[in-house]
Amino acid sequence: MNRIRLKWRVLPALVLFASLCSFLPGAGAETAQDPQQTAGAEQTIVPWQSPTKLRRMVGSEKGDVVLDVHGIEFRPRRGHTLHWSLLDIQTFFLSPHSLTIKTYQDRKKHLPGIEQFRFHLDRAVPPEVAAELAGEVQRPSQNAVPNPSTQGIVVPAHHRTRIGGTNGELRFREGGIDYVTRAGTDSRSWRWTDLQTVSQPDPYHLFVFGYRDTYTFDLKKPLPRSLFNHVTDEIWTHNGSEGSGDPVAPTPGTMVNGRRRGDE
Repeated sequence: MNRIRLKWRVLPALVLFASLCSFLPGAGAETAQDPQQTAGAEQTIVPWQSPTKLRRMVGSEKGDVVLDVHGIEFRPRRGHTLHWSLLDIQTFFLSPHSLTIKTYQDRKKHLPGIEQFRFHLDRAVPPEVAAELAGEVQRPSQNAVPNPSTQGIVVPAHHRTRIGGTNGELRFREGGIDYVTRAGTDSRSWRWTDLQTVSQPDPYHLFVFGYRDTYTFDLKKPLPRSLFNHVTDEIWTHNGSEGSGDPVAPTPGTMVNGRRRGDE
């Protein structure tokens, strides 16, 4: 008799539990997909490839270059595939139709220096791919493929060069500074971590000191002091010790926010 009463008390609870589970049909599926979603989130570089020529000391070699989350790969028409992981790449120079990578490997045949590989690309590298590659390599690089539609504070500028210069726009965006020009490969996209410091001797001039290149700009409109201070603060903040968040003290005498760091 007690078993019958217990059965009728437990049965409604089981029915209620089953009905609640029916309203959550995707709960188990979402749990099963979490590892895949996490793996997908880590793959920030959208795979991209182009027919290319690898320039040698004598002649060149045709093939395809592939950029993806695993690094950079050269697939020749004949011979063995060459692959460099993101950790193997010390730095790179990227323009719309050119890619030069500098590795940590010594040159072969007892030649001095380290290995470099230069590619001429048939397809133009999209700005999104260039930005993703720079972000994944992390170490300072030279990215000459800025996004022309980037939003930010725009200042018309002239970049001085040895043979004259180029005209374009400086764009102070959230993640760094872009110089956008229609003149060849003179454009640049600097992340804050690509920059060592900036200097403003007066409102109409700006010196941009990157770890891989230096640009001197004549500004067509004055650069507000508040914007310059913001830029130096961002460089100071982002060039901290890796993983610690503690800023690395720049060389004494570097101008930051109108005063010299290292002289305090």
